[in-house]
Amino acid sequence: MEMLRERIKGLEKKIVEMIRNSQDNVAIAERLHRWTRALMITANPAELPQVLVQELKQQFMIPQAGIRVWGVDEPFKALAFAQGASDDARSLATSLPVPYCGANAGFEAARWLDEPATVASMAMVPLRHGAGTAAFGLLVVGSPDPTRYSADMGTDFLVRIGEIASAGLARLLPGP
Repeated sequence: MEMLRERIKGLEKKIVEMIRNSQDNVAIAERLHRWTRALMITANPAELPQVLVQELKQQFMIPQAGIRVWGVDEPFKALAFAQGASDDARSLATSLPVPYCGANAGFEAARWLDEPATVASMAMVPLRHGAGTAAFGLLVVGSPDPTRYSADMGTDFLVRIGEIASAGLARLLPGP
């Protein structure tokens, strides 16, 4: 009888954990929806990178975020988001098959953030038109918490963020 009670307690704990995970997922989906909506209603393409970063920080409580986009169409070339990505940073972005999550190992992209000296962990999300294509930009998020972005965390959510960001930012690139 005691063994049965312990088993029931274990199952109850699992159910509670599943409910909590479900609630967390609903909250994330709601934030993602608000972020995506903000991008979609941004009429001026030149404002997209700033809206993307600001809304990402606000919706997901991210301490620092930055973005660079290269190969932009002529009207956008002088804007801040189109400046300051070296060939090495561009090559790194293209080489990432999935977002990088881990320690800030002195990456150039960390310098795109407001307070780069405070960034202990970061995620770098390549922006591209599809798998296997060269990156046309890089989204960077950083935190002073060394465990916020770690190599063992899942990147599915960041991949989705990258896909949505890439689709929206494609308006900044020259047409076919």
